[in-house]
Amino acid sequence: MATNEHGFALVLALGVTIVLSMTVVTVIETTTANQRTSVQSKNRVSAYSLAEAGMNNATSILATSNSYDPHVLHPQPPNQPADCAAPPANPTGAPLLGNTCSPFVFNLDGGTATVSGVYDSSTANWTVTSTGQVRNPYGGQATTRTLTAVIHIRPQAAQNNVVAAWNYVFVKDTTPNVCNVTLDQTTTLTASLYIEGNLCFKNQAGITETNSNDPVSLEVRGKLVWLSGASKGVGQSSPLQQITSAKIGGGCATGAVTNAAHTCTTSSPYNDYFYVKPGGYSTDAPAINSPTLTSTDWDGYYQNATISRLSPCLAGGLAGTAFDNDTVRNNSLPATFNLTPSTNYSCQTKDVNGSVIGELDWDATNHVMSIRGNVFIDGNVSINGLVKYRGVDSKGLHPAGSDGSDGKGGEMVMYVSGTVSLSNGGVFCGWNTTNDTAAYTGSTCDFSAWTPSTSMFMFVANGGVTLGQTSYFQGAIFTPGNVSLGQSSQTEGPVIASTLTLGQSVQMKPLPGLADLPLGAPGNPNTSGVPAAPIYTNG
Repeated sequence: MATNEHGFALVLALGVTIVLSMTVVTVIETTTANQRTSVQSKNRVSAYSLAEAGMNNATSILATSNSYDPHVLHPQPPNQPADCAAPPANPTGAPLLGNTCSPFVFNLDGGTATVSGVYDSSTANWTVTSTGQVRNPYGGQATTRTLTAVIHIRPQAAQNNVVAAWNYVFVKDTTPNVCNVTLDQTTTLTASLYIEGNLCFKNQAGITETNSNDPVSLEVRGKLVWLSGASKGVGQSSPLQQITSAKIGGGCATGAVTNAAHTCTTSSPYNDYFYVKPGGYSTDAPAINSPTLTSTDWDGYYQNATISRLSPCLAGGLAGTAFDNDTVRNNSLPATFNLTPSTNYSCQTKDVNGSVIGELDWDATNHVMSIRGNVFIDGNVSINGLVKYRGVDSKGLHPAGSDGSDGKGGEMVMYVSGTVSLSNGGVFCGWNTTNDTAAYTGSTCDFSAWTPSTSMFMFVANGGVTLGQTSYFQGAIFTPGNVSLGQSSQTEGPVIASTLTLGQSVQMKPLPGLADLPLGAPGNPNTSGVPAAPIYTNG
């Protein structure tokens, strides 16, 4: 009997041991599974955070690079460009991106983020994919989360200037055996000048450099000619004022354009009035490329301007018919658009994200014009009296103490199918973004105060531009026609024109090299954009 009891006790003990062991194993496995589940849940959160960090890095890249370059976020197949291994500089002269075939991989705290993006030029949207990855501490497959977002690019009000021609008064006319540009009477240029044809001097007219901080470059692809009676020319003899450089391709001549040319020199027997800093004279005058607008370009401006008949002002602003009487680019506006009437007007346009992309407001009492973006006027434009132009930011504001950032100094291109004219005695002045005041003093523009790299109103006029007698102008001009500067007018700013007519005693002031141009300047690509906050589409 005792033996049976001992046997039963042994079986019972063994059973209890087995049950306890199984319980311990179950508890251990449950605990381990819970730990794994907890780690996996934490890893999923970490992977999501890493994917978000990758998206933020993509936004940062777009903010500091050419956000319009389709290579910049390393797009992957099937959207990968064929030249991904060595994409060209964009724009020309910019740093190379190197090999963009592989996606970005960012090593971050806790894991990695793999990022790539595809650009749609028709919408200015990037579709960006970011995958966060966290290592599995138990081995096996890593934990990943993938986010996809759309990032819209809003162009900066000012774009980096990559067009050398915009640093000159640039005249394209090459009609042979004539003076393509003539400086007469007491006309004085202290601006850099590029002439495709011949430049002639008469009477006391000339080009000189009055301040070494504003170097003057002269380039004449044809001849430099002193007509009968000319007593000045390049630089100044007494007191000595030499220009920084002179490149004269066709040589110097006296009397007439058709006379034989010689190497320019102040020495006998020619005694040219030609004062250039040592080492600054060259007989090689290489061509500088300048923008040329086709009909297709003009159509594009008409379609895409931020203010126009096709992109009307918000409620309460100017009527669309103020910019064009129909919806075709045909120079059909019956009445001249008066930019400076005796009454106030306003116009504002916004993009889909609510950012202000177009502004044209006129305060007739204070003669202040607030601007942003592009305007297309399918007719002629007139400017009368005094104008002081400044800018607004992407919220449509010009806060007190504004600097030149985000267009607050005033950045605009106005495309005009017809002509632009500034009245006799008209005063059209830019802004001093250093002090947030108009570049205006007394009754004239203050040519020492304007900050043109952060304040630039550019007229692109298909029919030509006329600045009236004794007028003052600070801005930029592009026309395939003629620019006419009236007697005693004074200007500061780049000009690109087919022909240039100068009245007596005209002054063209020195212009510093322009680092930036307003958005939409002919020939200058968009390279500076502001990425909007990502709009997530999945993940």
